[in-house]
Amino acid sequence: MLLVRTTRFQRGKLPHWEVEGGRYFITIRLADSLPREIVLRLQEIHRGLSGIEPQSPRSAALQRQYFLAMEKYLDAGAGACVLRDAHLAKIVIEELIGLSEWLVEAVHFTIMPNHIHGLLVPQPGCSSTLADIMKRLKGRSGHRIREALGGSGPVWQREWFDRWMRDEFEWEKTVRYIQENPVKAGLVARWQDHPWTR
Repeated sequence: MLLVRTTRFQRGKLPHWEVEGGRYFITIRLADSLPREIVLRLQEIHRGLSGIEPQSPRSAALQRQYFLAMEKYLDAGAGACVLRDAHLAKIVIEELIGLSEWLVEAVHFTIMPNHIHGLLVPQPGCSSTLADIMKRLKGRSGHRIREALGGSGPVWQREWFDRWMRDEFEWEKTVRYIQENPVKAGLVARWQDHPWTR
């Protein structure tokens, strides 16, 4: 097993890990994207991650269980799904690409009606933590979306899902997942036809 330096941090109720030289798969969902009972179930799964070594098979299995439960409901299209609006989807893409100012590349992503997936790669010289990167991405895009929609309240769910890519097999599998998500959700017949997937 490859040993790399990891740092665990807590954001709200979910544990996250910073991995030296890590590449991250992230999922951010809109504030209204999941029913409360599903959110509570996901919190229960994530509590199981406390104290588990992030590189262990048990950690990988719990993360997969969490992700599959979440994704099932997200793809069903719960909530207002405001990211169906092309203007709002473009805001998120601009902010993903804008992470390059912090030496973070959004290599692949898809903007779904109520959530986004992305592969983020901090470049050499990047001094920002994953928490800093997510705060910028969610803060700036959320502010711009709220401004466009009007009203008040949060745009994004406070928590996010992240998983560091352990090897090239996992990376390639995740790229395919991101690209095929709009197809699986019934938005398009081919991922290349989805304007918000790269």
